[in-house]
Amino acid sequence: MKPVRIQGVLVSVEGVGILLRGPSGAGKSMTALNLLGRGHYLVADDLVEVVRGPDGKPTGRPVEEEVRIEVRGLGIYRARSLFRDGTLPSSRIDFIVDLDEYDPARDAGRTAPEEYTAELLGRHVRVVRVPVPLGTDPGLLVELLARLFRDSGTVAP
Repeated sequence: MKPVRIQGVLVSVEGVGILLRGPSGAGKSMTALNLLGRGHYLVADDLVEVVRGPDGKPTGRPVEEEVRIEVRGLGIYRARSLFRDGTLPSSRIDFIVDLDEYDPARDAGRTAPEEYTAELLGRHVRVVRVPVPLGTDPGLLVELLARLFRDSGTVAP
């Protein structure tokens, strides 16, 4: 199957591959930077090439050999210059996080993440919408979802 390119950021958090999506300015790269600062890994920033892995599951890799990350307001840097051991050449995509602006009318009182599925190279992949209230660290939210997935195979409480 032919590779596809997806706008987003691919990170590996405690061995769980997470594709971060969202509109421009949603905080995808900043979320990745927060995760890198906590010892997790960046696979690709801005554009992810997705292929079928040996197990048939979607696997992402960077489009360019030298992984770069945008630091909004400061510029674009080689990821290895900021985090020497913070990159991986590829990662399985276990689930997708759609970063979204917090909407009090839609999100107030929610006690469970909003989940749905997306098709990626003919496979269904779980998607979790993460509404991010102003002042919240989305990296922490993504890290918590990764731990839930790693421990139980799901992101539901």
